[in-house]
Amino acid sequence: MYLLARRGTVARGPDAQKWAVEIGAAAAEGLGVNVNTWAHVMSPGLGTMTWTSLWPDLGTLEKGFNALASDAKYLALVAKGPEFVSGAVDDHLYQIVYEGSGPQVAAKYASTVTAVCAPGNFARGMLGGIEIAQRAEQATGVSTGFLAAQTGSYGRVTWLGGYETIEAFEAAQQKLAADTGFVEFLDQTTGAYLADPSITQTTLYLKIG
Repeated sequence: MYLLARRGTVARGPDAQKWAVEIGAAAAEGLGVNVNTWAHVMSPGLGTMTWTSLWPDLGTLEKGFNALASDAKYLALVAKGPEFVSGAVDDHLYQIVYEGSGPQVAAKYASTVTAVCAPGNFARGMLGGIEIAQRAEQATGVSTGFLAAQTGSYGRVTWLGGYETIEAFEAAQQKLAADTGFVEFLDQTTGAYLADPSITQTTLYLKIG
């Protein structure tokens, strides 16, 4: 299973947000899959919008986007993009290594933690990443996925969790901080990931639309 995340910086204001939601809905209709629209909140990159979709394999993804390339409704909204989007729009493709085992929720918020496996520690970073996700689930009760980037920075990995409310996100963070076993395991992974705060970051997203 793959997750495709398309990301761009969108102007602030109701018209821009409406366009972001509309183009996500048009993409979903043309692709035949669910597309969610997320905004960065209380995080670096304010104004960033991310459109996400799930795919069983890359062949299906390719067919979907080939069809979308001739979808008139979607293309009309793409043409309006320069009114609202500044800078480049990037795609990030992830393989879902561990999809999570906790209860699924209708997430209004999502959070990610990103890191990059250190040279010579790829296997350790991948195996440790799965265990980090599982230990986070045990501590919080929140299903936590672990994803490996297929494009972009080589060795990039992401932990992903979804929350029904901002209070649920806050409670999960407090449970993680209070779980000494989880914190001790994180310390044991020292060296598995690049020690660079510009790479290892946490982002909070709000679903819009």
